[in-house]
Amino acid sequence: MHSASRLFLSILSCLAIITTFIGYFTLLINNQLSIESSYLFMPAGLTSAALASLYLALYLRTNASSRSEDKDHQLMSELITQADDLIQVLDTKGNILFVNNSWVKTLGYSQNEASRMNIFDIISDESMSVCQSRFEDMLNNRGKGCFEVLYKTLDGREIALEGNCCVSYKNGKPHMIRGIFRDISERQEQDKKIIKMAYFDMLTNLPNRYLLNDRLSQAMHQARRYHQLAGLVYIDIDKFKEVNDNYGHKTGDILLQKCARRLKDCLRENDTVSRIGGDEFLLILTGIKSREDIPKIVEKVRVSLAAPYIINNLRLSSSVSMGTAIYPLNGVDQEALLNQADEAMYLAKDSGGNRHCFYDEKINHSTKILRLA
Repeated sequence: MHSASRLFLSILSCLAIITTFIGYFTLLINNQLSIESSYLFMPAGLTSAALASLYLALYLRTNASSRSEDKDHQLMSELITQADDLIQVLDTKGNILFVNNSWVKTLGYSQNEASRMNIFDIISDESMSVCQSRFEDMLNNRGKGCFEVLYKTLDGREIALEGNCCVSYKNGKPHMIRGIFRDISERQEQDKKIIKMAYFDMLTNLPNRYLLNDRLSQAMHQARRYHQLAGLVYIDIDKFKEVNDNYGHKTGDILLQKCARRLKDCLRENDTVSRIGGDEFLLILTGIKSREDIPKIVEKVRVSLAAPYIINNLRLSSSVSMGTAIYPLNGVDQEALLNQADEAMYLAKDSGGNRHCFYDEKINHSTKILRLA
């Protein structure tokens, strides 16, 4: 029974009991009250009073319950509106029906602007196809899903969001899609920094030893697949210790950074340059068709690194010693190939530096012969 009906019945019952008592006292004043009249009026009066009390209690209880529900609804509305997470409600076409304050604050659109938008208007091109597919899948099959999506803000930035969506139904058909998301842009930036620290040299921003192993594995796999060669070129800066001793470690660090930039400029897109420690670098040359292709590349590197450097008004000249091992001509084991390139580099250094050597291994009573290129 609705509260309005209960109120009407309560009023009607009160009027009935009042009318009963008025009639009773009228008869009493006019001395017209008899025993038979008392038997008539008393039960009617008591019944009316009981009904009035019952309906009044029901009305008050309903009214209190309604106030409690209104209070709960208000608290829930405030919780959703003021939540730190981004909350949105869409219709089945993606039109935005509701967004909370965090959604507005994070993305920059006003409530009025959001109410006139479709969610696909603000999803980035990178996330568009996946989100459209997941959206249709939710409506047609599963009814809920987890998302990681890039949203475009009002000022043109892209923000990474992660969250959950679910479909609500009305009369057995999809009615609305509710989603709650959190901004993970800062977390992603931290993850990128951690990955960079783990796999890249902090001074030169080149791949370090850990990432080098993966790149070398890929290069060897590519060489096997396309019946090509892969070259491992070990590079060491000649007399680098003298630079540190004479001009300081800061100057030495700048020299390493400049060398790294020159190496990247010399190499092709699919090649890799890595700093593996101190003044030592390693090149991974891919797509090599014959051994004779390598000297052209390393000579270009040698000439580039031999050009003078201007550091803090100082003109410094440097040279490098380089040694190369070739996959699969010199072997198929990563660690062995790295050691062979290292040995070839030391032969170049022992031969006066500023040159390049190949590693040629010929097994003859366990004797390793290094041939100067």
